[in-house]
Amino acid sequence: MFQRLTDKFIPDTKETSSQYRARIGIFQGKISITVNSFLFIIKFTLGLITGAISLIADAIHTLSDMITSFIVIWGFKQADKPADAKHPYGHGRAEYVATLIISVLLCVAGIEFIEVSIDRIRSPIISNPEWWMVGLIFFTILIKEFTARYANFLSSKIASGLLNADAWHHRVDAISSALVICALIAGKYGFTAIDGWVGLSVSLLLIYTGFDIARDSVDDLIGAPPNSDELDKIRKIALSVDKVLGVHDIIVHNYGHDMYVSLHVEIDAKKIAAEAHDISEEVEMILKKQIGVEPTIHIDLVYLDNPMVKEVRNKLESISKIDKRIKNIYDIRIVNTNNHNLILFGINTPLAISRGDILELDSYLQKSLSAIFNAYEIRPKISPIYKN
Repeated sequence: MFQRLTDKFIPDTKETSSQYRARIGIFQGKISITVNSFLFIIKFTLGLITGAISLIADAIHTLSDMITSFIVIWGFKQADKPADAKHPYGHGRAEYVATLIISVLLCVAGIEFIEVSIDRIRSPIISNPEWWMVGLIFFTILIKEFTARYANFLSSKIASGLLNADAWHHRVDAISSALVICALIAGKYGFTAIDGWVGLSVSLLLIYTGFDIARDSVDDLIGAPPNSDELDKIRKIALSVDKVLGVHDIIVHNYGHDMYVSLHVEIDAKKIAAEAHDISEEVEMILKKQIGVEPTIHIDLVYLDNPMVKEVRNKLESISKIDKRIKNIYDIRIVNTNNHNLILFGINTPLAISRGDILELDSYLQKSLSAIFNAYEIRPKISPIYKN
């Protein structure tokens, strides 16, 4: 049903994915504004008639949802702007800014109604709503839940945290309205203090939801690391290219819906420069095609026939069978100059490894290899990227 509704009002034309994404976000924002305007009028009017503070608080919450819908539209319009001199990677993170604004508004609305709800607990007001009023509020719950599910569907469709925040706005509003119904029915039978307690519950729910959404948006703005599943997917795609021997040092930067990836690809050192370039071009092409990222490839030459490289790898692999902190070994290089004799290599470990464990592993690897290659300085590079 949701897909048919989307196809009817937002047909997938030959425009860019960024433009299609913006149209979906703006469309959902307009739906939210229309729904919230209608429901605010209903709830606020009923709140004035009954004098129920929980219902008035719920109406104001709905009004805040309408304001956030304008922010949703602003966020998608900003994110769709092309890159410019001041923003060479585009404006995709405007979505994160909009999401953060929405979360702050949720927290502010919750804090404002805590005091009012406590006053109502201390001095309850008798309300006697008609059953048709309760039925009307229940109708608003159904509308809100439908809107939340549709926003969540669109969020999944375009992988948008902003629409996910908007969906939660609608769902929290539906939950708070359900609590209001409980308060109105309780008040009708003489339990007048319930109104204030429900108002307090709605306020705390607003603050909790706002904080949870804010935490995620701040992580995105600062630059949260990619999860292991994303890294494994990128690694497997790159390794699927013929003549790629290994992949490491994957770095991912997210700018809203745009993702920029840099990675090191290992190939046989015997390959000529032109062939190495062709391999890197193929890796870039397949990454763009399969997951839509903008990749930058760095070529690392691997000396497969070097007996010392083989000896170092064999030693490290024997250590990894005992030490489960070692998940991957890569980029083994032997450097011999007039001034230095070095053994360089990379190690991947679980994400949850502590700083102390990294230092201890580093020291252990240096001692183990120095006992065999005492004429060389051992320099491991340890990177935690794997799940436990």
